[in-house]
Amino acid sequence: MVQSTVELWQKNLHRAKQARDLVFDYALGTSLITLLPIAGYYSLRLLLVLFLLVKMCRDIGKIWQFPRGQDLLAIAGNIFGAIGAVITAAVVWVTLLAIGIWVPYFDSFKGFAGLFTLTWMLGQSTNQYYANGALGHRFHQPVQPDQESINHGHL
Repeated sequence: MVQSTVELWQKNLHRAKQARDLVFDYALGTSLITLLPIAGYYSLRLLLVLFLLVKMCRDIGKIWQFPRGQDLLAIAGNIFGAIGAVITAAVVWVTLLAIGIWVPYFDSFKGFAGLFTLTWMLGQSTNQYYANGALGHRFHQPVQPDQESINHGHL
C-alpha cells in the first residue's frame, strides 16, 4: 500500500507532536525528582534521572520507529545538542544559585530548572535526530528529468 505525501507528512507531524509531549512529560518528571523532600540519597536520585534520560531517548526512537540513515551532520548535531543541553542546564543552575543569594526562595528551584532544561534540550535534540532519519528516507527521492527538459537544454 503506497501512502501519499500528504498522509506521510500528517503521520510525521503526529509523531513529532507525540515526541514533543513525551519530552515535556519526562522533563517534568526528572525535574520533580529534585523536589522530593528526602535528605541524602543523591546517588540514587542521579541514577534515577540518568535512567529516565536514557529511557526518554529510547522512547523517542520508538515513536519514530528507530529510522536509520542519518547523515554525519545529524549525528554531529545530536552530539552537540547533548553537549549544549548540559552546558545550558549548568548555566540555568548557576543563574538560580546566584539569584538565590539575594532571594533565598529561588535557590531551592535550581535543581528543578536545571534538570528541566537538560531533559527538554536533550529530548528535542534526540527528536530532531530521529526525525531527520525518518524524513530523509521517505522524501528524498531522486528526481528524474523529463525528456522535454533534456531536449531543450534546460538541464
